Amino acid sequence: MSVLNKQALEALILRKDYREKLIVTPLLSSKQIGPASIDVRLGSSIIVPRRTFVASHDVTDPKSVHQVEKRLYDRIRLKYHSEFVLHPNQLILAVTLEYVSLPATVCCQVASRSSWGRLGLVVATASVVQPGFKGCLTLELANLSDSPIALYPGLLIGQLVFQEIKAGEVSPGVTDVTAYQGRYDCPTEAGLPQFFSKALDDDMIFWGKKRDVSSVGS
Repeated sequence: MSVLNKQALEALILRKDYREKLIVTPLLSSKQIGPASIDVRLGSSIIVPRRTFVASHDVTDPKSVHQVEKRLYDRIRLKYHSEFVLHPNQLILAVTLEYVSLPATVCCQVASRSSWGRLGLVVATASVVQPGFKGCLTLELANLSDSPIALYPGLLIGQLVFQEIKAGEVSPGVTDVTAYQGRYDCPTEAGLPQFFSKALDDDMIFWGKKRDVSSVGS
């Protein structure tokens, strides 16, 4: 895979075929397209997890994972010019202002902007966006500094680094192996975690059973 530069990104954005087209909208300024990335802004949807008094959140147990997913949250809708204060050691879920649509040949990573990073703000702790994804991106924002950080909707908060995927061989009878099949399908707001919504999560059940076996002899 190779990182796409400004010329390649602009060419993808201008393509007419929506199956091959890169969509990042609205781009409020052409300056958001940099030499090898596209800057994205903070949207208005924020989820604030409330503090809970539990030993741990165990996502290997399907019986209790529903409580993990539906733990107490405050969902906030920021208005234009309204301030949100992110306190030290606080984690929130936010969303990009931009709606993103990736063609099947492109994936991207969400990265912090260096100025925010130097202030102590970490952006996108889960950063890989799969090819074919469509929707606004949920951002995990954490304040690692000792001082509160003021955030406003519309601020340039992160950047997307795009990579082109080399096509491989397609098995007979398979028509589209790159269509997005993740659990977060076309979101437009900050999204809560979703476990056990895909078959891959059966792996967590396996390790949960291993945990139960090991705990029997302890």
